[in-house]
Amino acid sequence: MPVTVRLSLPGDLRREGARSLGGMTRVALVLNPVKRRADQLVPLLAAACAERGWPEPTVLETTVAETGAAQAAAAAKGGARLVLAAGGDGTVRSVAQGVHPFAQPDGVVMGVVPLGTANLFAHNLGLPIRDLRAALALALDGTARPVDLGLATFDEERVEHPFLVLAGFGHDAATVAATRDELKHRIGWPAYILPAARHAIRRPVPMSVSLDGEVARPLRAWSVLAANASRVRAGVRITAGAELDDGLLEVLEVTVRRPDQWLPIAAKGVLGLRRDVPGLVTRSAREVEIVASDPQHVQLDGDITADVSRVRVRLMHQAVMVNGTRERAR
Repeated sequence: MPVTVRLSLPGDLRREGARSLGGMTRVALVLNPVKRRADQLVPLLAAACAERGWPEPTVLETTVAETGAAQAAAAAKGGARLVLAAGGDGTVRSVAQGVHPFAQPDGVVMGVVPLGTANLFAHNLGLPIRDLRAALALALDGTARPVDLGLATFDEERVEHPFLVLAGFGHDAATVAATRDELKHRIGWPAYILPAARHAIRRPVPMSVSLDGEVARPLRAWSVLAANASRVRAGVRITAGAELDDGLLEVLEVTVRRPDQWLPIAAKGVLGLRRDVPGLVTRSAREVEIVASDPQHVQLDGDITADVSRVRVRLMHQAVMVNGTRERAR
């Protein structure tokens, strides 16, 4: 059976990971152990590696303090050529941040086994969400493709926070923050519907937006989103133009002032329309800076940070190789 390693001392994390993995491990699993089905995945992975004649995988569990980036980096430094991220979008984006320095020239590839509630990145890759065996098979044997990695900084800090699908600033993020965790775990993505309805009537917030270093433009926005991918749940596309590997963010300025303006925005999402509609303007950029008059919530692939006044977002073009895609994601 695979060896499970819990890495909890930040100062020694990379050194301990390298010693634990050694130089012979082909596959490492970075696992969020609190996710449903997490206990099923470990024996399935061990059996899959044995069937392929590969060495036993090493399992590195995430913690509240270390959510996957350090574990993934330690695995790559220790000799893993395939690092699997098993958990929700938070685990996946953290693993992507840890893997990307080793994608070139070391050739380290990331695989994704979705275990979360929303699984936004997995949906955009076209991965099977409910079939654990099928998802694992694609993560091990699927075709690898490069994807972009988004990085966001908040206020005056220098730490860069990763995302793969979406960064949202304003009432969009407040909607995510208001969704109860226990309800998400019980019923999944429909838990977002009621908070979304309540926040849809919130007033726009004075902000300024600058794309690619241009002079900042003032606006009153319900939310501003920077999308690296197009799909959310229930078949809805937040924007028709976003692709995971094109080096561009689709920046959505949501300036809804009346409840009836949500109708054309909803139609645009369901039908995949490219043209702008009243209350929504979309532009492309590689870097975005958003400043609000009052502190707001920020969400990165569904993970929330509160009380932020300024967000700077940039995109690293094709920074991570991801195994498991059947075809080019659209």
